[in-house]
Amino acid sequence: MKRKYAEKPPMIVVTGSCVNFEEERPKIVELLDTLEMGARTKDNIECSSVGKKYLGWGFFYIYFSQEFVGALLDLYPDIDKQEANAIEDRFVIWLDKQFRKKKLKYNLKLSDVPREQVRGFRLDPENYRSDDWMEKFR
Repeated sequence: MKRKYAEKPPMIVVTGSCVNFEEERPKIVELLDTLEMGARTKDNIECSSVGKKYLGWGFFYIYFSQEFVGALLDLYPDIDKQEANAIEDRFVIWLDKQFRKKKLKYNLKLSDVPREQVRGFRLDPENYRSDDWMEKFR
């Protein structure tokens, strides 16, 4: 069986909500384009609607590549100063503050972070046991 791998790398997904996404999308994209220009990268961000509206709220996703977030960490050291455990959480808090500086209020939340799929233990058999170590337990 031949496997087909995704053409794009895994992305960090941020979920957001606002009152009217169609009107707010150009403002969101403008700030994201500014961040892309600052990091000197292109095509590392996507912003799209979920397609659902609930009680007047529009929901959207923003996709970031891991390399882009790494470039922003080098450019903006304030990201590491946010109060969160994971770097992705710190990035979302920092991004929310950037929107608020522009007087834009969105509810942002980290939705998905790419993780490596692992089953069982991750031990390197070459470095885990040696013959001398095994002799001690015989």
